[in-house]
Amino acid sequence: MINKKIIIASRNSNLAKIQTELVISKLKYAGYKNIKKIFLKSKGDIISKTKFKKFGGKGLFTEEIDKLIIDNKVHLGVHSAKDVPAVLNKKLGIGAYMNREDVRDILITKNSNIKKISQLPKNSTLGTSSPRRAAYIKLLRPDLKIVEIRGNIETRIKKVFNEKIFAIILAKAGLNRIKKLQLEFNFCSIPLSQILPAPGQGAIAVTYNKENIFIKKICKRIDCPDTRVSLNSERSLIKKINGDCFTPIAALAIIKNGSIMLKARLFSKDYKNFVDDSRLGPIKAAKSLGKKCAESLLKKLKTLE
Repeated sequence: MINKKIIIASRNSNLAKIQTELVISKLKYAGYKNIKKIFLKSKGDIISKTKFKKFGGKGLFTEEIDKLIIDNKVHLGVHSAKDVPAVLNKKLGIGAYMNREDVRDILITKNSNIKKISQLPKNSTLGTSSPRRAAYIKLLRPDLKIVEIRGNIETRIKKVFNEKIFAIILAKAGLNRIKKLQLEFNFCSIPLSQILPAPGQGAIAVTYNKENIFIKKICKRIDCPDTRVSLNSERSLIKKINGDCFTPIAALAIIKNGSIMLKARLFSKDYKNFVDDSRLGPIKAAKSLGKKCAESLLKKLKTLE
């Protein structure tokens, strides 16, 4: 069975291809050599900004691959975990998570003198497509003009290079994976004490058809248990909140000394209010911890509104 062909699908971006290769290297290390890969453009990559917002972003980056897996045309889907909807098709499961990368955001400018957000010039432009990042920036630097940008990492960085936007914020994990650290740019990691990441940020999720027992066993061989526990907690939180990629929510679960610590922040839709919550509990209670944290956040935010 180890020689049976495994077909993997992912998006047609540079980062998605690199993430797929990371999964393939794990599979090959586990003894599976007969691997075929397919890359395609997702609906989230090609539809207009208006339609993207209309559909709430839910599943638009995974939809085509999900269908291929359900139809047994593909065995595994490789995704950035933060793009995977909290509620999956009942036939699908997340079979494996790769070791989590750096979860922090990173500030990118051309000015080497800038080392943190507070040093950005007054009223300068900052590009992001993330409501979470926009909410934090409005809190930290209300003078900055936020410009909504979409596209892959290279496209966004190019806007800074062409000086169309003064600065952008991206996930550091993506930059680390594609090793896109050109000398003409200034990269500054943003501390977690200042901006918490999106749920799932820095992790790669591998989806599969739950009816395929052979593939399920393969997934178990490449799964990172600690990342799974952390993501179970964070995904439980966004599921209870009914969050999507337009929900200004930040969350991070960290395993330490046999326990799990979950920290989260939820902003109101107009970004004017926010509430925080943190929970500490045993690893086995990761999902319930996420659910309780979500319930607390929703309750706190309702009292403010």
